[in-house]
Amino acid sequence: MPKIVDHDERRLALADAVLALIARDGIGAVTTRAVAEESGWSTGVLNHYFNSRHDLLLAALRRAADTQGELYRSILDAPDVEAIEKLRRITASVLPLDKRRLAMTRVFLFFYAEGAAAESARTEIAGFMTRWRAVVGETVRAAQAEGALTDDVDADTVTIQLVALTDGLAMQSILDPVAMRAIGAKDAVARIVDTALQRATVPT
Repeated sequence: MPKIVDHDERRLALADAVLALIARDGIGAVTTRAVAEESGWSTGVLNHYFNSRHDLLLAALRRAADTQGELYRSILDAPDVEAIEKLRRITASVLPLDKRRLAMTRVFLFFYAEGAAAESARTEIAGFMTRWRAVVGETVRAAQAEGALTDDVDADTVTIQLVALTDGLAMQSILDPVAMRAIGAKDAVARIVDTALQRATVPT
């Protein structure tokens, strides 16, 4: 009896192989041959699922975004955790402090650059950003409900500021060792979030 192949699972496994390469060696290391070696399958198998190197990178982008979305949900659903602590965890989850997050940041930076020139890439990235802001916004409003933030704070503005700050730090850190050391310092993430929220609550 012929073996049943789960094609969706195989595509995910190949995307994971791309992300592993990106984390270890960078975007430039991604070739069909390299992904085949990383995954343990032939280039023929890869060519069956993906038409080009760009398709491989796009699959890696979507895989990274889906994994991040699952992580967001687990953070939001964590019982007995204050919203401020959830904001710290959400922020930490996108800073490139391990292989998963490093690969995610690198592949997003690649498509950020492409998005400046190609509408399809811009739309894709914008969709991910919208979902990220929704997660942060939900948590900011939860912090208001818990009394950690005052009701007169504009939750949408705080959300945009915190996402932009985190995104900038993530991108800078993979380009500049100074930024990488800064985000990796003890309690750095907590200070980033707490300072941003503290500024938001200062009366004008």
